[in-house]
Amino acid sequence: MEYSYSIQPAKRTVVDIPATSRLLKDLRNKNGYSVKQLQEIFGFETPVAIYAWENEKCKNIPCIENFDILSKLYKCHVEDLYVLKQVDFSDLQVRENTPEYKTYRTLVNQLLEGLADIEEGRVQDFEQAMKEIREELVI
Repeated sequence: MEYSYSIQPAKRTVVDIPATSRLLKDLRNKNGYSVKQLQEIFGFETPVAIYAWENEKCKNIPCIENFDILSKLYKCHVEDLYVLKQVDFSDLQVRENTPEYKTYRTLVNQLLEGLADIEEGRVQDFEQAMKEIREELVI
C-alpha cells in the first residue's frame, strides 16, 4: 500500500525566520542595545537566547511575550518585529517510497520506542535517550 500526503491550502503565510533574525539584530543595533543589556532586561542567565534569535541559521525566534517586550523597547508594533513570506506547498508531498518518508517513519518509530522505554523504566534519562536516537539517525 502506498501512502501520499499533501498539505492544504497550497499557499500559506509563514514567518521568514532568517529575515526576522536579521531584522531583530538590526533593530537592536539601531536602538543602541547590546546583547548583554537585552540579556539583563529579559533576566536570562546567559545571552544564548538573544544570539539564537539573531542567528538566521538557528531558526529560533522570540515567543510572543518576548516579542511584546521587544516592541516596547524598540518603540514599535509587534508586527514590525517579524518578516512574513508566502510559501507554496502545492508541490510538497511525502510519499512512502521516498527517502524523506523513510527518515520520518524511522524517526517517529525511534521516538515512540524511546518514550516506551522511558515509560517502562528501561531508560531513566530522557536527554540521553534522545541523544542516542539522534546519533542513530545521524540528525
